[in-house]
Amino acid sequence: MDVGWNEVRARRLARSSLSERANGDRLVDVAGAVCGVHAQVQAAAELQLAARVDGVTQADVRATLWEQRALVKAWTLRGTLHLHPAGELPLWLAARRAVLRPADEGLPVWPDPAGVVHPALGADEVAAVRAAVWEALDGRCLLRHELAEAVVERVGAAPRERLRLRSRFAFFFSDLCQGPPQGSRITLARPDQWIASWQEVDEHEALREVCRRFLRAYGPARPEDFSAWFGSATFRVTEARTLFGELAGELAEMDVDGRAYFVLADDRSFSPLSPQTRLLPEYDVYVMGFRERDQLVPAPVRELIAVHGRGRYEGPAATRLVLVDGVAAGLWERKKRGRRLELQIRLAHRVEKTARAELEHEAERFGAFLGLEPVLSVDPS
Repeated sequence: MDVGWNEVRARRLARSSLSERANGDRLVDVAGAVCGVHAQVQAAAELQLAARVDGVTQADVRATLWEQRALVKAWTLRGTLHLHPAGELPLWLAARRAVLRPADEGLPVWPDPAGVVHPALGADEVAAVRAAVWEALDGRCLLRHELAEAVVERVGAAPRERLRLRSRFAFFFSDLCQGPPQGSRITLARPDQWIASWQEVDEHEALREVCRRFLRAYGPARPEDFSAWFGSATFRVTEARTLFGELAGELAEMDVDGRAYFVLADDRSFSPLSPQTRLLPEYDVYVMGFRERDQLVPAPVRELIAVHGRGRYEGPAATRLVLVDGVAAGLWERKKRGRRLELQIRLAHRVEKTARAELEHEAERFGAFLGLEPVLSVDPS
């Protein structure tokens, strides 16, 4: 089976609820279908859902996350924060554990960003810290510094700064989820208590299932695409190829522009590409899952990204992209001024009148989501 990039874009847009938006009652389903919503920047995570789900507001998303607990925020893909359906978190944490360093290893000497050198922690010390974290969070959520002090009370002062600093937290944060924030400060919780009906999942089977879900959302894809998307220093392309080999009986190979790609054998459907214009926030999952960036970001847009504050260092994922028919056509910025939401769009080329009208609709959509009056400016107009 041969397909072209327009068909690939159409499929990925559809699977991401960007071509046809989902109804408001499918908010949690959409988060699951895209394999979790990147949430290192909470505002961007909320706008990703606003771009995909009709009739929801920022308050709806936060209520689903913190009050209903139908969504959960935890460190999963690439060791970064994502929003997942609560019932799926055991799967994602198990898949992450499947590719992390063994739990019985210690931690090396660590010079922190300020140049302070922190001593190594042996395997027994790391295990003691993990146990102390679990005990300290029993039945409650704690701020980062509260958790650090509670752990120090139990195991001594050696790990204090590793626990308090934002860097080098993965050795215990990977087991946790977030509880409701206190102002701008996060709280931490035990996922087995925060989420109802917690059930552990076999780690390797979890990794296989995550690969299936990736192919359903972002296929056709290659092992190297999955490796980059999943993101772990211990899960390289070689390991991804082995995983694809294990799933060989469930996969179908196809040709995309002369190269071998894979989809699930029972999921080979492709839809035609329909004209559409979308505004994507930074770290949008469509961009994170689209590993073939040359097919997503044409040269004129790459030039805009090269002089962008974050884009010059992090690339397209860190920018807010204007998407026309599944391809980046420019960048946009947002700024809240009082009750106004100012949206400034910089296009790499002029767009059709229909696309301009859709940009206005997108601005109205984000304004309604945030409860603000949108003010749109487009260059070139």
